[in-house]
Amino acid sequence: MLLLMKPTEFGFSGARLGRCVLIAVGVACLTIPRHAAATQAAVAVDETSIVTALVTDTAGRALSGVEVTVIGTDLRQLTDETGQVYMAGVPARKVTLHIRHVGYKEADLELILTPGVRTSTTMVLRRALVTATALPKVVVREDMVPARYSGTARFDGFYRRKSDGIGTFLTREYMDSRAADRPEDLLRSQAGIRIRYRGTRAYIEFVRCQQVEVYINGFRQQEGFAAFLELNPREIEAMEIYRGVATVPPEFSPQPNDCAAVVIWTRWH
Repeated sequence: MLLLMKPTEFGFSGARLGRCVLIAVGVACLTIPRHAAATQAAVAVDETSIVTALVTDTAGRALSGVEVTVIGTDLRQLTDETGQVYMAGVPARKVTLHIRHVGYKEADLELILTPGVRTSTTMVLRRALVTATALPKVVVREDMVPARYSGTARFDGFYRRKSDGIGTFLTREYMDSRAADRPEDLLRSQAGIRIRYRGTRAYIEFVRCQQVEVYINGFRQQEGFAAFLELNPREIEAMEIYRGVATVPPEFSPQPNDCAAVVIWTRWH
């Protein structure tokens, strides 16, 4: 005959839970420690891994802003300014990383991960080949461009890009309303732009972006904002501001790590 008895009847402490079975002349106890749930949770945590990766181009230059995704999960990160990415909580099994970046061929990388072990890898992206094709002629509607520009085509591209709605566009009306004394004052109220001074010299910085391209009348400035800061604000007719690598038009992004651009157009008469 088997008797089921509560542990307290044999003086067991509350530190263990279980049931005792009286068999002939012996007592056998099946116990389940309280820390069993914690042990199971630890096992679940150990089923994940950490992945660190460096993404470069074929010349070995680090690429920032590269999107790295673990296929089949919600894990997605962008590489930092050193081209590195850190991903925690990656399932410890065979996984595939999908890598993509503007101007480069997309790539996949398979990894076999071990629970609780960090895996480091390097990924190399190749430039996407551009095939010369006949592009449709771009037509700028007359109602896009103010009548005051009827004697020039300089601002056609400005208003065409403005109609696309990507970026921030400052027109002559904005310039006049600011009544700026210095060119940097035109950027002072723009989100994500910080202006600092060393003595009387201004330094323009973009938050979370260190490689900003500056163009004046379509020409890239080798010294960044230096030429812009020499302009009289009343000489500036229009400006375009692009924040983020995905928003910069190709014609204003010659370098792979360009993450912002400012395009200045001066008055033509």
